[in-house]
Amino acid sequence: MMNREIKVSVIIPVYQVENYLERAVDSVLAQTLLEKEIILVDDGSTDSSPEICDSYAQRYPERIRVLHQENQGLGMARNAGARAAVGEYIAFVDSDDTVAPQMYERLYEKAVEGDFDIVMCDVQIFYVETGRTSTVATYPKEEIDLPDYIANGNNITFSVNKLFRRRIWQENQYEKMLFEDISLIPALLTHYPHIGYVPEPFYHYYRRPNTISTTFTGGMTDIIQAYRNFLDTSAPAYREEAVYCAAKQLYWNMTESRVLFQADFISLLQEYKKDFLLNPYIAKDGKVRRILDYLSKEVIPDNIICVRFDGEIPAAYRESIQTDFPRANLIAAGRDYYPPQQLPEPIRRAMEEGQTAYAEEYYSLRILYEQGGIVVNPDRRACLNLKRLRLNRLFFGFEDEQELTTGCYGAVRQHYVVQALLESYEADNIFNTAFLPLKERLRDFLILYFDLKVNGRNQTLKNEISVYLPSILAYDMKDGDNCCKRADVALPDGYEMVSGKVLKMWSDRLLENWNLYKQERARKQPAAAKAAPAPRAEPAGPASLEMERRIQEVVDTYENSTCWRLTRPLRALGRLFGR
Repeated sequence: MMNREIKVSVIIPVYQVENYLERAVDSVLAQTLLEKEIILVDDGSTDSSPEICDSYAQRYPERIRVLHQENQGLGMARNAGARAAVGEYIAFVDSDDTVAPQMYERLYEKAVEGDFDIVMCDVQIFYVETGRTSTVATYPKEEIDLPDYIANGNNITFSVNKLFRRRIWQENQYEKMLFEDISLIPALLTHYPHIGYVPEPFYHYYRRPNTISTTFTGGMTDIIQAYRNFLDTSAPAYREEAVYCAAKQLYWNMTESRVLFQADFISLLQEYKKDFLLNPYIAKDGKVRRILDYLSKEVIPDNIICVRFDGEIPAAYRESIQTDFPRANLIAAGRDYYPPQQLPEPIRRAMEEGQTAYAEEYYSLRILYEQGGIVVNPDRRACLNLKRLRLNRLFFGFEDEQELTTGCYGAVRQHYVVQALLESYEADNIFNTAFLPLKERLRDFLILYFDLKVNGRNQTLKNEISVYLPSILAYDMKDGDNCCKRADVALPDGYEMVSGKVLKMWSDRLLENWNLYKQERARKQPAAAKAAPAPRAEPAGPASLEMERRIQEVVDTYENSTCWRLTRPLRALGRLFGR
């Protein structure tokens, strides 16, 4: 390293970026600021990135240092680089982005001129897939009014468009999580309010599809904790601005960007209900004020309930929960979860007689009533899509056209339907004397009180209960809607298990839909389809209107060229059997 004083240490975390790394490093090497160092932090890359880093260090030993570490994530790599830095100021560059040549000279000059702790610039975004570019101005005025910036500024969560006094990173660090920027940077600004700004788009951010920020994974629930950290650690003097800033970003996330996680966002909103309801900025913003409507929305708690009396819960089950629901509370219950004296007589008798499945179903129902959540049996595998069902108050699903599934269902805490089902275990009835499975008790209850139609179709019962298709909660029909599936039979990769009843059900419906479509097409274009029989005229009435609705629904489906999606389950099965 050169002996001259280092003004700026530029830290570039590196992980699996062999195709972009050289461009990023070259853009920093080309900086007009000479008194700089570049610290490349290889975060356990397995591609050629480590070799590229080392080659740069060999070619530029006075300018570039390399740190190699086991993979720990972006925040940890930045922390390692900050600890090694010797510059007056520290900057971060993501390894697939670039910076304009004058960026650090201009930001450093601004920092020295005003003795600023932090200096910001604008961001130019390159949309790689479309070739479009846009510039996001950080603030409309060159002089930063921090309360107004927290409330109304842009690029507030970015680490990369800012120059930080090194002392800041001796006093703070990133947390090991996704969305570490959201967690730390906005709150950091409230504690170091002496901030400068150069209104130039020096930082070049390349937005690509299928990145960590654009691909849905279970770990994305870190964003909930990130906003919690932002709200909890911001300086009290800027509390109202921080809450409004968070509200704007939360509203966008839960309605546009990450709707799948809406239930998680709603839970966070309710956690800070007072702050959002009393915030003067939100009260004046008609759009963001809509977020307050979610405060009264009841969502299913983030609990996964699994009951198994004999043996451990399968490792594959636990792994799938950890992957897709890493922040969920897994309630794993065995036969000792409830003391015998707290159990109804039929349950005690069932356990004595070895009717464990019957008793396990009671345990699942009872835990569901007491704590709320989603019951997932050990022979099922839930996927990330299950999160959207937390927006229900109570849901069940069909196993096939005639039977309901109890492999996966969920409810809010102390739902009255679950309470009624539990109380039925204490009555003298055929379900208890014959130890009949819960799905039969449930089916009869929903028919009696909620007019359930036993037809295997999606239904909403009295605006209270959602009942889903077999492809939602029992089988993966490859239509994108699957939330849970059976996993109790070992299958080769690429295969799915589907019952013959469900296969016939889907076949019948596809044929029915196709015939309805042909009939309607013949009615509208008789000359072009003479062979198709015209639909028989029926007197107007509820049944006729329902048929008209279904016909129009099918026609719309096919006319909009989505029949390919409708037939996807059968096509997938056709490929399966053709292997």
